[in-house]
Amino acid sequence: MDFYARQAAARNQSRLLVLALAAAIATVVFVLSWIVLALAARGDDEDGIHASMSVAEYVAAHPSGALFVVLFWSGIILAASAWKSLLLRGGGGAVARALGGTRVERGTTDWQLRRLRNVVEEMSIASGVPTPEVWVLEDEEGINAFAAGHSPANAAVAVTRGAVMRLRREELQGVIAHEFSHILNGDMRLNIRLMGWLFGLLVIGVIGRTILRLTGNSNSKRGAGGFLALAVAMLVLGYLGLFLGRLIQAAVCRHRERLADASAVQFTRNPDGLKGALLTIAGVAPASRLVAADGEQVAHMLFAPGMQRLFATHPPLAERIAALDPRFDVSELEARAQQFVAHKPVDDPAADKIAAAGAVALATDGASASDAAAGDVLADKLAADPQSIAAQVGNPLTRHMQQARAQRRALPAALREFAESSGQARALLLAQLVSREPAVREKQLGEIAKSLGQPELARVGQALPLADQLDPWLRLPAVLQIYPGLRRLARGERAALLTLIDVLARSDNRVDVFEFCLATLVSVSLRDELGARDPHGSGTLSARAADIGVLFAVVAAEGAVSEEDARRAYEAGMNRVLPRERPAYAKPANWPAALGDALSRMEQLHPFAKRAVVEGLVATIAHDGQLALAEAELLRAVCASLQCPLPPLIPDAA
Repeated sequence: MDFYARQAAARNQSRLLVLALAAAIATVVFVLSWIVLALAARGDDEDGIHASMSVAEYVAAHPSGALFVVLFWSGIILAASAWKSLLLRGGGGAVARALGGTRVERGTTDWQLRRLRNVVEEMSIASGVPTPEVWVLEDEEGINAFAAGHSPANAAVAVTRGAVMRLRREELQGVIAHEFSHILNGDMRLNIRLMGWLFGLLVIGVIGRTILRLTGNSNSKRGAGGFLALAVAMLVLGYLGLFLGRLIQAAVCRHRERLADASAVQFTRNPDGLKGALLTIAGVAPASRLVAADGEQVAHMLFAPGMQRLFATHPPLAERIAALDPRFDVSELEARAQQFVAHKPVDDPAADKIAAAGAVALATDGASASDAAAGDVLADKLAADPQSIAAQVGNPLTRHMQQARAQRRALPAALREFAESSGQARALLLAQLVSREPAVREKQLGEIAKSLGQPELARVGQALPLADQLDPWLRLPAVLQIYPGLRRLARGERAALLTLIDVLARSDNRVDVFEFCLATLVSVSLRDELGARDPHGSGTLSARAADIGVLFAVVAAEGAVSEEDARRAYEAGMNRVLPRERPAYAKPANWPAALGDALSRMEQLHPFAKRAVVEGLVATIAHDGQLALAEAELLRAVCASLQCPLPPLIPDAA
């Protein structure tokens, strides 16, 4: 199943899950409302003689009261869910922090944590998504991990100390690839929503339990019968709803875990890494168990089962290992696992030290890391195949992983210092937009001082030499690496940064391709961070024909040497997307504004429609059989805007 099919399946599963949970919540609200109305229907007449009405009669007599009761119970559940969701608004870092996690900084001297960061950064470059925050659960000796967040922009990857200590690099890479598949497949958003929805049902049960405890401790039992009945109903219905919700959750999660295992192997092309991690879990104590008090809430997000549950959220370890190695005898799991752990070699701490640029000797398909360090990360021109390039969205290959490791090592060491703090990350980002033309540069620096003040201007000045020395092919990968620092900016600072980026890009009265792409990448990430929403919709190609025409016209004109070449390239791509009726070729005069507006409207295309757009774009770009730097940057920015992360384009092995 490719990225687009996985996204479509995730959307369908989300709808079904929403409907199922909505039905459970509606049932709980209905029964609780009926009980309250039944109690209210009991009353005394003027002579003190007990009289009663049926619930239907009471509702007919007091419709506003009945409506209030329904809204009251609905409000409790929805308010609790909203409160929990608000707590999780900080993204994956908030989840990791709640479990006692510690953020892993780039400057860590712990070689095991540095190895973890390296693996995460390489996976980020390979998959084309912003680098997530990295957290370690120091108090957890079991082997486990999870990815959390509303979107790739505010994602975090958390790994237990047991996993960091006991897993070799290739095994850790398999686990991280598994977690990145959750990021790319849209599972994180679903998991966060599940935590909010189920918490609303849990609150009903907790309130009922609290009422029972308080009523039981009360010295006066008079008039407590109604409260006792209501409390029992709340306790039973709250936990019954939670039980049904977790039953639905478990069924969905088991399927998503199998898919994540398959995707991880597809990413790394090394089933032995993931298999080794699973065997290690089966062969050590305390295996994958979590001890954190809040572990139950994230049980469905973990790499391996973190606790005993009535309904398992993960397939059995033996089943997962057998899927990776069909020859594996599941009946020998325990013996094989213990033997594997007993004879497993350990990693050399020196093997993962950050190599100096130019000293790397890792071979890749068509380009070496030494070439990367020398500035030849990508060839100047690259033959492109529409189907294969489009299929790479959300599906990094082995060569992408190798190239990502080379690119990470090729990035200047000073970049890591600027990526660590929010102010320095912002300074490096802005420095990449500062022109080398003296007059324009002076104007831009003035805008920075006006917006941020002199201290921040000084930081930008310190970042300018680093920005100037970045190889052109490394500029956009560098943006993805510094994003954890940008994430720490306050919400108001992020919004102000987007405005300042636009001002700097327009300082010379024109916006070039790199400036547009940089602004688009940052805007997509920060906008997603400021207000996460579903990344894909149900829009059709025909409904967005005009916007698609603008996109293809801009891309065709950028890579063509003449108007006629641009027209032919436009037709080559549009013929794949809209073969019958399509807009005539016409590049807009103010193409950055027109393209930005078009992309914002195209975000809600159906995933399969986005696949057609990406294939058509590659056909347009490859009309001359080559891919230049500006075209590669445009393609990457467009894919990011469409929420279709594209791995780095690297030279063909041929």
